[in-house]
Amino acid sequence: MDLAEWYVAGRWTALLELIDMLPSNNRLNEAIANDPESARQLAEMSLDKDPDDEPWSPKLSEFGITEHLLREILHAIKLSGNTAIAAAGGKPGEIKPFPAPRTGIDRALEAAERDWAVGFAGLFGFDASDI
Repeated sequence: MDLAEWYVAGRWTALLELIDMLPSNNRLNEAIANDPESARQLAEMSLDKDPDDEPWSPKLSEFGITEHLLREILHAIKLSGNTAIAAAGGKPGEIKPFPAPRTGIDRALEAAERDWAVGFAGLFGFDASDI
């Protein structure tokens, strides 16, 4: 693949798709983050973020067995800290797990579970706004 040929041919969509497929820790993203104008625009976008947006989660393509095991180790460390606090008579805080990748399957399962819950609550006279 010759990117210069794509540029000359005006294959902008293909170039943008290729850029979107780059891993998050690449030199292009580093250059964008260190560019003053881009950094200002990204900061403005993050301030205008809708609170109803889905929380951040890593890309599935960048989340392998190593990342999964590191996530489990981090959770175990947090849990052992809470266990030590509870053993000393304190009240441990809530453990917030590191986010895992979210896929369309996860969203479809959540939607199906919500639909089931709405239907089940409907049997008792409740509607979707009550859930």
